[in-house]
Amino acid sequence: MNGIALSYLLLAAQMGLYAVLWTLTAWLVRSERLTCLLGAAYSLCWAAALVLFARRGVLDPWLCYTGADILVLCGFTLLWGRAYRFDRGRFPLLRWLTITLLAALLLAWVGPSLTQSHLRLLLLALFSGISGFLMICYSARPLSQQVGAPLSGLLSLLGLLAILVWGQRILMAQSLPLPSQDIPSQSHPNLVALLVVWLLTTGLQLGQFFMVVLRNTRKLNELSLRDSLTQLLNRRGFETHWQAQTDPQRALLLIDVDHFKQVNDHHGHDTGDRLLCHLAHLLQHHMGTPAILARVGGEEFAILLPGEDLANAHARAEYLRSQIAASPLVCELGILRITVSIGVASGRGSSLAELLKQADLALYLAKRRGRNCVACQQELAAQLN
Repeated sequence: MNGIALSYLLLAAQMGLYAVLWTLTAWLVRSERLTCLLGAAYSLCWAAALVLFARRGVLDPWLCYTGADILVLCGFTLLWGRAYRFDRGRFPLLRWLTITLLAALLLAWVGPSLTQSHLRLLLLALFSGISGFLMICYSARPLSQQVGAPLSGLLSLLGLLAILVWGQRILMAQSLPLPSQDIPSQSHPNLVALLVVWLLTTGLQLGQFFMVVLRNTRKLNELSLRDSLTQLLNRRGFETHWQAQTDPQRALLLIDVDHFKQVNDHHGHDTGDRLLCHLAHLLQHHMGTPAILARVGGEEFAILLPGEDLANAHARAEYLRSQIAASPLVCELGILRITVSIGVASGRGSSLAELLKQADLALYLAKRRGRNCVACQQELAAQLN
């Protein structure tokens, strides 16, 4: 066994390890299970093809030529199908089967004969080029979302160059004498092919792992900042968004559902949860951007209004209170009317703790007035005086 054949076997072992790693990732990252399993299938196809490449001249030509080429094409079509799944959330099974079966039938029709090598290599270049191009197209959007448009464009360009080099290696073999097209032969094109295959597969695997890990890291980070019931920000997420604001003028609304304990006691906690979700929807609908909404307690919500003074914040709070009162929750036991009390505070350069304290005191004043009303820090100061 010469050095080229041994190198292909080592590369096959590396691809086998990638398959094991993708399988473990599929088990650990359940939200990307199919994507990871497609990565494992791609790695196994390439591992098997590389083993057959190394055994050309030893095993049956139908197996180590036609069979290996079909495995290579399956690997490429799995690549673009995997990229499609990662971008669109579903696997294009019908299109994948059509392209793969067409390629396999054409390669089987050409056969392993060395006299047909030129045609076989042309088909290999054509289908691998199409699959590689589709993979890059479907990878562009998730790449852009995760690493930004400039870096995404650079990575896509490198991918296109790798595909061109791969296709160039295949086409170069067309000008060689037929025996020199045997993959294990220690010819210059095969040395180039070995380097290109290693760089291409290593880059693809590392890039795909990076995308999966980055997406799931961001998902976990986003989940840690969200309330699982209402999908609004939780207190930690609210504090994070507060710190990210650059406008020193800010207003804060602190909202409490009136008589929420009675809802849980008389209608059950399921109805109470539905009420909270209904209220979260109303807040999102009526406040819009750039308001930042959060659930900061059991039945307590907070709204940050960047750039708003106290008068405008009070007017928006009053509008919100009236809209909530006019939007009852329809449940199994009938119509459940909802009212809220709102405390409003505003300041320039104030800390979150300061505004929360002022809004909480204003909320307490609104409850003392009989609930279903709005109170602000200015009214609280006037009452204290």
